[in-house]
This record gives sequence, C-alpha cells and structure tokens, in this order.
Amino acid sequence: MTLKSFLIGMLASFGLAWMFVIAIPVAKMNHLDPVKMTDEEDSAYYQRKVSGRVLNGSNIYAAQGCYACHTQLIRPTYAGQQIWRDDMAGVVDSEGNDTRRETTYYDYAGEKYAQIGLMRMGPDLSNLAHRVDKYAAKVNMTSEQWLIEHLYDPRNNDIRLGDGGERLEMNWSNCPSQRQMFEQKEISGQGHSLALQKTTEQGKQIVPKEDARVLISYLMSLRRDDALPASMDFRPKKQSEEDKK
Repeated sequence: MTLKSFLIGMLASFGLAWMFVIAIPVAKMNHLDPVKMTDEEDSAYYQRKVSGRVLNGSNIYAAQGCYACHTQLIRPTYAGQQIWRDDMAGVVDSEGNDTRRETTYYDYAGEKYAQIGLMRMGPDLSNLAHRVDKYAAKVNMTSEQWLIEHLYDPRNNDIRLGDGGERLEMNWSNCPSQRQMFEQKEISGQGHSLALQKTTEQGKQIVPKEDARVLISYLMSLRRDDALPASMDFRPKKQSEEDKK
C-alpha cells in the first residue's frame, strides 16, 4: 500500500463519517420550519422558544460540562422506550393528563448547543423542573432554593426526602460541587433571600453569584411537556376497548 492510497483511504473513512453524522444533520436542522399541530389551515404551530436569561443559562450549562454526565434525550420508542421512567419523560398529573413523550429535534430549537449529552452517569434532565418541584415541596423550599443548595453541595442529605418523609442518603453522588458560583458576603438587613442554609461565621452568609442564578433559570425551564402534533408523536397508541376485544 502506498502512502497516497493510505491517505485517501483515511480521508474517505473519516470524511464520510463526518459528513453523514455531523454535516448532513446540521444542514437539515439549521433552519427548521414550525410544524402544524393539525391539518387545519388555521391551527397552531409547535416550536419551542428559548431566549434571554434561559439561553444564557444554556451556555453556562455547556461551559460547566454538565452534558458530560447528564443527558437531555428521551429515547424514541424504537430504540428502547423510556416513557415509563418516573417523571423523566414528563408527568401524569392528578387529573390523568399525560405529558410524557419522546424527545424531538424541536426541543433544542433556539439553543446554541443541542444538550444531548455524552453519557447518562447522572439522571436525564429533560424534565428536571418537574422533579425539582416535588423535591422542594417536601422540604419546604422553593424550587430555586432547592437547586441552589444542590449546586453548592450535591451530597447534601438534608434536601431529599422519600415518599414516606424519610431522609434519602445522597453520599453516593459523584456530581461535582459548583462552589465557584458562590461567594461569602456580609449579612445586610434580613439577609439574602437565596442564601444557603449552611452555617458560616457570624455575620456572614453564602449567596449564589449571578451565573448560578442564570444557570438555575435554565434548569427550571427544562419541561419537555409541550403537546406534539400527531405527525411527531411516536408513542405507542393506547388501545381502545374495541381494539382489545
């Protein structure tokens, strides 16, 4: 084998893979048209909007490498259904409304990066906000306060309670603390509304910096519960009583 044929072979091997895995999908997804919810001419369109503070938070999420351990991808049914996982793909509320669904490419519209993730070492975050709402309510916190405590110390055993009110052990978590996003300040007046519960020296408190609050705004936007048009909803269809017979 000559050097020339070797280089051509290498170029073809990696070039074709790059073209089909990266170039063609990016070209197709670069300018997505909205999808109509029904066939009616005056029907609403489905297209997720991300802007402002949430979009800035998405960039911080990427810069901190959160995608290395967390996915934002509910697999399509043909690749292994994940709808059944508790709150991961959405929720079923007390009235029976089911928002669980698969991820679509429109869920990443408006973001600089599609936060698909590298691997799922930690839980999928597609619908993180639904879970945080439940966690926070059990310990009498707001969802923003709960996330602040978690970012500072992911192994905080005081912020997770089970369904029976029992304290859940969090020492197993290998999620890195984001303490660089916090600072210690003098207490002024009644203190910062989002100061950590952690005890510090007298007259001091630990408070989140602006980038921490921006990141939390993004995390609290993770609710992939928009209704999908029938052409994009690939969940297994519920059988009617007649079909079951």
